[in-house]
Amino acid sequence: MTPGDNLNHNNETAPAFGYGDYLRFSKLVHERCGLYFAENRRADLGRGVRQAFAFSTCTDLDEYYHLLLDSDSSGVHFERLINALTISETHFFRDAGQIDALYSHVLPQLIRRRRTLRTLRIWSAGCASGEEPYSIAMLLRELLPNVDEWSITILGTDINTEAIERARQAIYSEWAFREERAKKWRSRYFRRRGNRYELIPAVRQMVTFAYFNLVEDEYPSYETNTTLMDLILCRNVMIYFSDPISRRIVDRFYDCLTYNGWLVVGHAEHSLTIYRRFSVHNFPNAILYQRTDEPTPRPQDWEWLASAGPEDKSSALLVPVSASAPQSPYASILSDARETPPRKREAGRCVAPPEPEVEPKPEPELDHVYIDSLERLGYVDPFERARELLRYGHSEKARDLLLAMAKEGPHHVPTYALLGQAYANLGDWEEAEWWCRQAIRLDKLALDAYYILALVLQHQGRIDEAISAMKKVVYIDRHYVLGHFGLADLYHSQGQLPQALKSLDNARRLLDSCSGDELVPGSGGITAGSLREAIIHQQQRWGAEASDS
Repeated sequence: MTPGDNLNHNNETAPAFGYGDYLRFSKLVHERCGLYFAENRRADLGRGVRQAFAFSTCTDLDEYYHLLLDSDSSGVHFERLINALTISETHFFRDAGQIDALYSHVLPQLIRRRRTLRTLRIWSAGCASGEEPYSIAMLLRELLPNVDEWSITILGTDINTEAIERARQAIYSEWAFREERAKKWRSRYFRRRGNRYELIPAVRQMVTFAYFNLVEDEYPSYETNTTLMDLILCRNVMIYFSDPISRRIVDRFYDCLTYNGWLVVGHAEHSLTIYRRFSVHNFPNAILYQRTDEPTPRPQDWEWLASAGPEDKSSALLVPVSASAPQSPYASILSDARETPPRKREAGRCVAPPEPEVEPKPEPELDHVYIDSLERLGYVDPFERARELLRYGHSEKARDLLLAMAKEGPHHVPTYALLGQAYANLGDWEEAEWWCRQAIRLDKLALDAYYILALVLQHQGRIDEAISAMKKVVYIDRHYVLGHFGLADLYHSQGQLPQALKSLDNARRLLDSCSGDELVPGSGGITAGSLREAIIHQQQRWGAEASDS
């Protein structure tokens, strides 16, 4: 209680809650926080009002009502009323169907999209006593072995301040572990304290809690940390709101989500009109909503495989495709690959992403607006930002950022190699070569630097030097598919068909060990299946050339 408040002992019994009281209190609550009490819930409203009234010094409900109207003194009293009116009981991994959809589909999909930036932003709106956001944190720890290397925001908000305080304490009774998954994981993530269970610090620290009024507070907003969310959960909250308020809240959720972000609501809250802006996805025992509008500009398309003439392939990994770019007969083979999100290159063979039960169509990565916005929130280091700027064709910005990094920090081989790519994109071949060679001087095994250098040299017509550099690529990593593919193109440009066909065969054999939807390392999102088909086509063409010669 606040100073000056005493339990109301003026009435031995709580005051009667008449129909007039129902009308005015329901209107007040609806206007202030959106809670809607239909007439069939009149008793619920009356029970909550009388409970909160008991903590005031008012003599009757009329005085109490006017106290709540007074903006200067109603704060703590209205807070108590809302705490009495809202239900904060929930449990871990509630609704197994939705949790399974999140675990097998949504979260793996988000992880694949964010593997380069290693950021995830999740909002549990109406989190009650914290079981929901903590459940998401545990799911992420199961899916991400290197979770501590990621920048993960899980925001839990609620209008019930008592529930938020319990969430921060993170101590739960046996009743919170009703689901089978909760029972199975309890020993892993909780420590017993008498007849209760305390969540381990590693999971607690992943979640931030805050008071939030979905009707009055501002969102999306940087100030409330509600922008650029990958996933919003607002389950069994809309049932308290009228349709107009629910529609307004859901529209704002849509704006809070990033492109292709997901919204999860309760089973009793589905509505074609309220969620009209979302795409609907049906899973076993779950319906989820997704924001599916696409960002502009679209991610950089790759010209290098679809170029009909060998003269265009040299710089193809360095520049975005132009409207007038010539198309090869197999350009359509790569149409699906161009929609696949880029991914951080990993040493070795193609690496398959985690397989969800329902494989989604590959999605475009977010545009540079997302990167700019994340930087405002403090989540993107300069090197990762430069990589994304390059990928979206902002080569000058990337160059300037990388130059500042090169001047301010110690020698950093990846920075120098990326500078080589930035200058190559801008057509400054001399600077591109210089920075690649600086990277190689510091690290004789700098694969990316050798690969970019080979493309730069090829563009300049220095084919013998380009072949030498590309040979270094496959020497450093004999499983690097693009090295063999690039070497084949270089040999072909020199008329060395046997060597070219052998290099193509090497690339194809590596791809044969990959499934068709795996991403080729270093390709910016081209699938193994698409590249394999392109290689088969090229083998047929070059084989015919060899037969004719």
